[in-house]
Amino acid sequence: MIEAVSSVGRNLPQTKVFRGIVGVGLVGLIIALSPLTALAQSPGQQLELDTPELSEPDTAPTPAPTPVEPELDRDWAGEVISEVVVTGNRRVEADTILDQIQTSSGDVVDREQISTDIRRVHDLGYFADIEVRAARDDDDQVVLTFVVEEMPAIDAIEYVGVDALSEDEVQDVVTLRRFSLLNVARVAQSAEAIRDLYREEGYFLTEVDYEITPHDERPDLATVTFRVQEYAQVEVKRVTFLGNEAIDGDELQSMMATREGNVLSFLTDMGTFQEERFEEDLQRLTAYYYNHGYVQVQVQMPTVRISPDRRHLYITIRIEEGPQHFTDEVDVQGDLLADREELLGMTSLGDEEVFRYGVLQEDMMRLQRFYQDAGYANAQINPLTQIDPETNRVNVAFDITQGQKVRIGRIEVVGNATTRDQVIRRELAIEEGEYYSATGIERSQMRVQRLGFFEEVNVTSQQTEDSDVIDLQVQVAERPTGTFQLGAGLSSQENFIFQGQVSQQNLFGRGQSLELSVQASSIRTLFNLRFSEPWLFGTRWSLAMDLYNFDFLYQDFARRSMGGTLSFGYPIGEMLNLPMGDALTASVRYKLEDVDVRPGGITGGQAPPNSPLFEGGLTSSLRLSARYDTRDDQLFPSSGAYHTASVEVADQLTLSENQFVKLDGDARAYMPLFWDFVLRLNASAGWVASTDSDRPVPLFERFTLGPSQRVPATTDDPAGVLDEFHRGGNKQLVLTTEIEFPIFAAAQLRGVLFADAGNAFDD
Repeated sequence: MIEAVSSVGRNLPQTKVFRGIVGVGLVGLIIALSPLTALAQSPGQQLELDTPELSEPDTAPTPAPTPVEPELDRDWAGEVISEVVVTGNRRVEADTILDQIQTSSGDVVDREQISTDIRRVHDLGYFADIEVRAARDDDDQVVLTFVVEEMPAIDAIEYVGVDALSEDEVQDVVTLRRFSLLNVARVAQSAEAIRDLYREEGYFLTEVDYEITPHDERPDLATVTFRVQEYAQVEVKRVTFLGNEAIDGDELQSMMATREGNVLSFLTDMGTFQEERFEEDLQRLTAYYYNHGYVQVQVQMPTVRISPDRRHLYITIRIEEGPQHFTDEVDVQGDLLADREELLGMTSLGDEEVFRYGVLQEDMMRLQRFYQDAGYANAQINPLTQIDPETNRVNVAFDITQGQKVRIGRIEVVGNATTRDQVIRRELAIEEGEYYSATGIERSQMRVQRLGFFEEVNVTSQQTEDSDVIDLQVQVAERPTGTFQLGAGLSSQENFIFQGQVSQQNLFGRGQSLELSVQASSIRTLFNLRFSEPWLFGTRWSLAMDLYNFDFLYQDFARRSMGGTLSFGYPIGEMLNLPMGDALTASVRYKLEDVDVRPGGITGGQAPPNSPLFEGGLTSSLRLSARYDTRDDQLFPSSGAYHTASVEVADQLTLSENQFVKLDGDARAYMPLFWDFVLRLNASAGWVASTDSDRPVPLFERFTLGPSQRVPATTDDPAGVLDEFHRGGNKQLVLTTEIEFPIFAAAQLRGVLFADAGNAFDD
């Protein structure tokens, strides 16, 4: 048998080290913003890094084996190959290797092609050695054999020097797995990922090496060791701006996420240097100048200097501001879908004296939204600008290309393992076959998000074979919607407290909710069962039902009630085609409950003699209410508003023994702050009056804050000691400010700081 051999490296090196020097990782920083036609742009910037000289690693990096040219006997050239086979592989499938080999049966022996095949197999990263052998079989046919020697399997992955971060955090970014075949390229990638993780956490100078050590007794196994050389977190000591005359350095610093460290840096990440964040800062500075009319600004080469002890960074940012520019004429041209005056009315740039790039972008988006809502999904708005260099005034013409009118093809819902498709689809403000609408898509995404069933909702467009049809994909990521809560505690006022709740906000994936609540203490006992159906029989009507038994000790009286409510709602904003759409809902509720009220309460004091306030009985009432809800999430809102107003009537027409009319209003606003903190503002007001001239408003329907009166402490001696009796009021105003913050985000555990102010008032 004649044999020809080609080898890419016979022996795995005993120790292989990769060393990453983090301190030089900022070279090549580019500032990129959307260009303005005819406006000068800042060229790509490079970041100078002034660092102390770093020592070379003790062990020079050993490159991965590189394939060499095959050393086939010249006599094989031109011979026809009858078969190509693979041997030596144990873990890697032969088909995987053959897929990389382009030489096949029927081809002639080609030295260059075989060399290419060796390289393609080598690039898989799984082999320490590759040989190619040619031989004749019993039928005198030429057989080409690729003999591979697999890299060892990973026996263990070890981490040395990991202290500042947890080993679990490091493992999360490492893509290697035990018992998988060793791939040197993936090892190097994992080392780089560890280094990037440290840099993200502010450990800018951390060095990461790796070693691959063969097993002493098993040559088919190897241990991968990542060695981390940690240095202290690098703190930004000073940020200096040079060349800025129009905008003060403090103002520029306030635009940056990279801040100088201070005495509170140990509590926050202020002062921590993160390369990605710093790159965004440079873009943010350029955008800030653009928005103040300095459209020819150039943020020059930032210089970062590291102190000799490698603990502090000194950043210098050079700026060439250029002249400030002002807006002159604004026009529209191209495919005008409406009158020129109407389109110009959608722009604000002409109202600004200073040429503001941010206003220009907003105008472009408004014009584009107008066209997209008319079905022109691919409409393009191109701002053409002309600058007068003598006056520094800018003429702007919005050049509009409307493109082809587009219909919505197929709408696909993905990611919903529990929630039924229909629950999501019925919230969509768009339908298949309709013309494309950007506003409709945005409203659809917001409405699905407001359900509270999903962590994230995204609607994406997908091109089809038909240029006038676009498919949409609604991608959702479900969140747990069922809760089971048990709690117990001790209170100086309520003694032993027990509470429990079982709820499911997305019952059987149908969008319905079912909730059972139980509370028990020395002053209260509550059982409440609630069911709601947001789409009754597939219509826009909603249904909610409550059954409850409630016993509560107030300050000076006790109230026991048993009954239920039945509510129906409808989105009248949508029905009346109002701009707020389904955010405005009207509802009607019927309540039937039997109420028993008695003196005593927590204080055990007396009631006013012969007081009609303590008359209980049957309450049968109707309540009309309106709700305006623009919250971004029902469970954990961070923006939007929730306002309600209602009027409740209980009188002879509703067959009620307790007769009154009550007005209630509640206004809530949610605003995001920082670090996932949310500001919540709440104002509530109420008014109640009796409709029975012979009876006052029942005590249990009054507002319990505020007004009181002096009554005898005992019935035996009306002239004796007096007690304070809190009779409540018929008017109320309460203001609340809250700041909600995450405690443990993964478990959705949040805390609240709050302050209340308010009172009730009586006629």
